[in-house]
Amino acid sequence: MITFHIEPDGKQFHSYCPELKGCHSFGKNPAEAIKNLKNAIELYLEDEMEHQTFHDLIARKKRHAKV
Repeated sequence: MITFHIEPDGKQFHSYCPELKGCHSFGKNPAEAIKNLKNAIELYLEDEMEHQTFHDLIARKKRHAKV
């Protein structure tokens, strides 16, 4: 499962996905922050698959689930 988190950050909103290390985005409002985060997740996963590092992502997810 992938979760989205949104927090106010000054006049913007910070969105991130804790399961995907370094996957963050911003938006003027919560809806824009989520939309931008969805785009960031797509790019993140495309990059993982392109570089064949998807197995590392799965291993991180399994470690995260055990905590």
